[in-house]
Amino acid sequence: MSNVEKLPVQPRREGTAVTLIGTDLPAPYLDEAEPSPLMHTASLWWRRIIRTLQILAVLVLVGFYPALIMASHDVNDSPVILSAESPWASPETGVIVTMIGRELEGPGWAADRPGWHPQARLTGLPAWQNALSTSLSQYARLMAGKSETPDGNPDPDLSAAARLLMPEQGLDQTPRLTAAAEALARYEGRLERDLASKTAGVSDVVDELALFAGWADESYQRLSQRIGTREGWPASREDIQVFFEARARAQIASQLLTASLVSEPDIAVRSSVESRLDKIEASWRRAAELDPIFVSSQAGDARLMADHLAMMAYYLRQASDATRGLGSALIAEEQARAAAAEAAKTEDGAESSEDATDS
Repeated sequence: MSNVEKLPVQPRREGTAVTLIGTDLPAPYLDEAEPSPLMHTASLWWRRIIRTLQILAVLVLVGFYPALIMASHDVNDSPVILSAESPWASPETGVIVTMIGRELEGPGWAADRPGWHPQARLTGLPAWQNALSTSLSQYARLMAGKSETPDGNPDPDLSAAARLLMPEQGLDQTPRLTAAAEALARYEGRLERDLASKTAGVSDVVDELALFAGWADESYQRLSQRIGTREGWPASREDIQVFFEARARAQIASQLLTASLVSEPDIAVRSSVESRLDKIEASWRRAAELDPIFVSSQAGDARLMADHLAMMAYYLRQASDATRGLGSALIAEEQARAAAAEAAKTEDGAESSEDATDS
């Protein structure tokens, strides 16, 4: 009797399973054979490698995505420096176009991102960009009203830019901002060829100062409503939105104020402006550059963390008072000049009458 016939299983009569030293072995016998130690070790290590890769994938999903969210928060609050080699006919237009380009070429417009994008999870950057676009729209509308066409209508390019800069619910803002920049560029081109007019004079500067002070007052009121509330830690979503909206308005006011005075050198050299300009710019810049790692809005005595909303409200109150003070000083100075001119005119008229009487 052969060794195969002594096995406790029935021999397989059909087909050949494997050949071992010239002997046909049945498949059930091969199933019960012990595996190779080398293959067993390789299989064990393979399972460990797969498990390690799975754990790493989970860690990447848990840690890397939040890291991308933090990295995508890019707020550019640096001063706008226009090129001296090719000066703008309207420095204000140059500032607006530069700010639009910073957002589109830098982080991109957060509100236009799909839901899976890290920027779609942000709070501060969308609030910053929304307030930036809204405030620039308000300023462009003011410029359009001051830059009238020969038939007395607001400038068409500035009006189009103001309309496109205003965010619209349900519409992508990126193409609208691009079109707004193109409209501003057309206005700049017409202004260089003396085919358009721009804001000029003390009254226009005073109107701009009133707009900036109104931004500070609006932000101050919103901040005051949130200061001391016990929602969220270290701050609620609404606290963060209000904080970055205030920063955006302060950034725009600080840059457009400088640009407006650059385009009005006769007003910039006045003593009433020179004595106040540094204080005004410092107040707006402090608010624009208040950039904590985490916004904190602590109720009570704030023992553990700062109250950034209260700090921002304080800076904006200073900026508002300084801006209104400059506007009042310009109005008073202009009234004094008008009174002096009227007195001189009256005196000249009286002298003329005396000369006529003597004759």
